[in-house]
Amino acid sequence: MDKYLIKSTLELLDDEPEVAPSDEFTLGVLGSSDASYWNANTMAETLNTLLEETEKLPTTINLPAKGITSLLIQAWGEKQNIVCKPVDSDWIRLGRKARALQDSRIMKDSSHLLFFVGSRSDYYEKIAIREAKRKIVYTIDAKTKDIVKWVV
Repeated sequence: MDKYLIKSTLELLDDEPEVAPSDEFTLGVLGSSDASYWNANTMAETLNTLLEETEKLPTTINLPAKGITSLLIQAWGEKQNIVCKPVDSDWIRLGRKARALQDSRIMKDSSHLLFFVGSRSDYYEKIAIREAKRKIVYTIDAKTKDIVKWVV
């Protein structure tokens, strides 16, 4: 039996080893966002604001394979000549646990994290709090499009 099938979501996320610090800027994108708030222009403006904050361009963007927001970020990244690595999950076999495993892979392979936090759930906010102790974490409020750097 797969060991991940009997663990809780947060236990799954804690199983992954920490990534060694480096100067490489690998951006992991996580969260949920109502796609109606975003279009190519608003996404570009928001990500350009993030670049002003970090003062460098990511070498790689790790993001979920599905979703309108992911497609917009991937299109922006490709225009900037940034390697985009969509991370897919086996939703049919794993069900709801697929999201936790997908998020875990994105977090493991990223030096910086960008969370789209929504008003319907605090799932990603809790992960952002935990990850801010280990990595550089930014959150975006989908409605206001404000970017906040978390410091713990």
